[in-house]
Amino acid sequence: MNRPPPSEPPRDARASPSSSETSTSAGSASTSVHADIALVLEGTYPYRLGGVTTWVDGLVRALPALRFGVVHLYAGAAPQGRCVDVPPNVVWQVDLALPDDLTSLDPARLAARVPACSLVHALSTGFAGLVAAETKRQRGVPLLLTEHGIYWHEVEQGAPELETGLRLLGTDVSGGNPCASRAGWVEWLKASAREAYAAADAVTTVTEANRPLQARLGLRDGEVIPNGVHHPDTLAALRPAELRRLHSSAAAPADLRIGFVGRVTPLKDVHAIVRAFADALPRLPGARLHLIGPTDDPEYAASCRRLAGLRGVSDRVHRTGAQPVSPWLRHLDLVVLASRSEAEPLALLEAMAHGVPVVAPDVGGVRRLVTGGPHPPAGLVLAPPTPTASGPGRLDAALAEALVVLGTDPGRRRAMGAAGRARTRGRTVEAVAGRYAAVYRRLVPALGGRARGEGSTPSIKR
Repeated sequence: MNRPPPSEPPRDARASPSSSETSTSAGSASTSVHADIALVLEGTYPYRLGGVTTWVDGLVRALPALRFGVVHLYAGAAPQGRCVDVPPNVVWQVDLALPDDLTSLDPARLAARVPACSLVHALSTGFAGLVAAETKRQRGVPLLLTEHGIYWHEVEQGAPELETGLRLLGTDVSGGNPCASRAGWVEWLKASAREAYAAADAVTTVTEANRPLQARLGLRDGEVIPNGVHHPDTLAALRPAELRRLHSSAAAPADLRIGFVGRVTPLKDVHAIVRAFADALPRLPGARLHLIGPTDDPEYAASCRRLAGLRGVSDRVHRTGAQPVSPWLRHLDLVVLASRSEAEPLALLEAMAHGVPVVAPDVGGVRRLVTGGPHPPAGLVLAPPTPTASGPGRLDAALAEALVVLGTDPGRRRAMGAAGRARTRGRTVEAVAGRYAAVYRRLVPALGGRARGEGSTPSIKR
């Protein structure tokens, strides 16, 4: 990519290092081993379930001949307990703590702790992008940047914290946040994105919907590599009664199972789902709502429980916590999202691969995924809520109506489920890994034939 020389990091990212900055090696792998690819990420793999962790797990397992290293950036307490079994081709992992006082953030000092690698692959802008850019400068290796969600846009839409675990406007770290307002954080994240774009030798993203947001910050080229999914062999695994149900989707409203799949956070607006479910319940008697996913924000999860109680639906709303997704998808009739911001949601992709119709607002790549192209729609895409002076707007009425429309029409659910399976055919994790292997070979020709996908069983039981 033809880019100008990298600009100076934002002022807040160039101050002196903090004594609280730490680096630890995780697992049995030695940091003296040279990695082909160093993945730089924030607060996700291998400690926290979610779309990025699932994506990384699929990538490293589908490219077993490549040696990967993992640079995990975090804020606050050191991460404890992996949520995924790390495969043997992850040859080292380092956990790098951000300083308590973020005015002391020094990406160069953090990058100096990154072990040897042939290519650095950042999975976001923000802190990961800054550290990856410094790693490129110090080691003289190529930099690949992949954007899933657009960081600054997610914060603009109300995300309460960064992937590192840093609360944007709270004092979870020390109160030494360099930005005192949400608008300030948005501008800081935009500056970090420009820095990463300028340093990158190649930029990819998961959906065409991200391209206009990238272009607003000056990125004129790049490649879209959509997400893939492990396709379920459900027909062989299901019992005969379940098999008939999968084909018919004939659950009556009294038996309807509605599912939300994802992290229970404000950005996913689970409150809107609970309110819409409560509004729809009189017309869907006996229906149940299952909230399937990890609780990253205990306070928000508690507020969801309180809201269900206030709306009189506590006995109909079931919180599962972190669970394997695939078994649930075999029993759900609908999957619903109400996110304020998305890229290309794996939750919808997985539901569609299982033949489950979906309902979601028109954010990010949702419309293209669910209704675009030659196939019939795999669900209902709703107009996103219009922000108001007092808040982000409400999706409740449209969401409740969509639940009723599909909840009372098994034939339409059946048709949308079939369309979802057709839309996801060929969208495999192995195909995605193959495209990234081609990018790796282009940037580091010496990787040669080792950078080719061979496929592997996922560690995360989706």
